[in-house]
Amino acid sequence: MRFQHGEHNEGLSDLLLNYQDKPYNDWVVTTSFYACIQFVEHKIFPREIDGEKYDTFNEYCDYQHNVLKNRTSKHDLKTQLVKKFIPSVHAQYRLLKDLCFNSRYNNYIVSDNKATSANMTMKVIKRNCS
Repeated sequence: MRFQHGEHNEGLSDLLLNYQDKPYNDWVVTTSFYACIQFVEHKIFPREIDGEKYDTFNEYCDYQHNVLKNRTSKHDLKTQLVKKFIPSVHAQYRLLKDLCFNSRYNNYIVSDNKATSANMTMKVIKRNCS
């Protein structure tokens, strides 16, 4: 289900990337990143981590936050998991995460090149997670 959710977000990213005059480049980046969130969760879970079995990322976060009292953000926890379990896309995932966060808080101005790069990066991550 996660992978299909990622493909749904990917479809919107593709549509927005090719939209006339590209007024939604910030959303191209955002939907590309959110597609990747789904792709990496699909690849990583279910999994045993440190002797505990987790079916979903949310179960892992609940354990980290409620049992271990780890206050690391969900985005940072996921980035750590990508680094550990899908190292081949860790750099791309971090780049896309940073680009998404920056595009959402910098007057929503994203160049055509950055939007295209985000979309292409998403497709690389997808291939590595399928």
